[in-house]
Amino acid sequence: MTRALERLQPAMTRNELAWLAMHDDVESRIVFVDRRGANPRYRVASGPFDSKFLRNLPKRDWTLLVHDVEKHIPAMRALFDAVPFIPDWRIDDLMVSFAAPGGGVGPHRDHYDVFLCQGIGIRNWCFDEDHIEDNPEASDDLALLKEFSGDEVNATEGDVLYIPPGVAHWGVAKRACMTYSIGMRAPEAADLCFALDCSTPDDTVFYRDPDLQTNESIPGYISNAAAKRATAMLGLQDERHAEVAKALGQFATQSKEWLKPNGASSDEIDSILLHWQNGANLELHGMAQVAYDDHNFYLNGEQSPLTANCKELLADLCQQKELCSNIFVNDDVRRIMSWMLQHGAFEIPEVS
Repeated sequence: MTRALERLQPAMTRNELAWLAMHDDVESRIVFVDRRGANPRYRVASGPFDSKFLRNLPKRDWTLLVHDVEKHIPAMRALFDAVPFIPDWRIDDLMVSFAAPGGGVGPHRDHYDVFLCQGIGIRNWCFDEDHIEDNPEASDDLALLKEFSGDEVNATEGDVLYIPPGVAHWGVAKRACMTYSIGMRAPEAADLCFALDCSTPDDTVFYRDPDLQTNESIPGYISNAAAKRATAMLGLQDERHAEVAKALGQFATQSKEWLKPNGASSDEIDSILLHWQNGANLELHGMAQVAYDDHNFYLNGEQSPLTANCKELLADLCQQKELCSNIFVNDDVRRIMSWMLQHGAFEIPEVS
């Protein structure tokens, strides 16, 4: 753990997080801790929640968690700047939690990397790289581990704790606190095998990149090395590399069904393209998932061939999160722009 951030910005208040948790299209939950017995028990309530329920929560032993915060409030994407060495296709979401004193989600492990950025308050973290046994008695709702005594730290505002995949950890709020979790997207072998019509000796293996190089962190770019790792994970021959790369790109840009942005109609596409060519900028939709490799462009789980004429355009989109109009428009550009508008890449502007 390190004091990586002098001050956590942007940040949210407890009330702002509660406001998000009241919406139908926002994934939220509250984990309650019952400490009345010999061992703590954890119970989950799923949102959306109404304001009266939230106002009447007890004074301690609960945590409100809201997923995909950066998709609902795009300004929160700025927190991803804290991990510029991570390829952004690997970043799944920003989960923000508020914990009352004593609140926590119990001892557990994740199959992906996570950066835990501490906001206001103090949270005690315990973690252990040794094998910790499962504890099915702790919850009917969560996959938890037995409590353990490992390395221990108290996180205060600005501290960042990195937890590698598979490392057991648990946090308990010593004082009411906010935690911002940057979770990674780690394809499981089974996810890719479904698209590739193949099988592996162990389809529960997850993608990992401990050999990640700094030159792989170009915004939106899925490196050739990433596809090689996925091919090796699946135990496939090199000749299937291109297929694996395509499956990886589609998986990396998949959205939850309720978060997929709507695409433009055919009539809207023509008007928007004219609007863009006449000097307007097009902004990337806050919920759009975009990536590209050396051969294809990926958008919200869909794929389109990438031509040399369009690669710079798509690299600019991934870097700037918008497209300016000073681009030479040829048939390739018009095709890819129409395809992107159809599949929900941009905020739909009002065109008079």
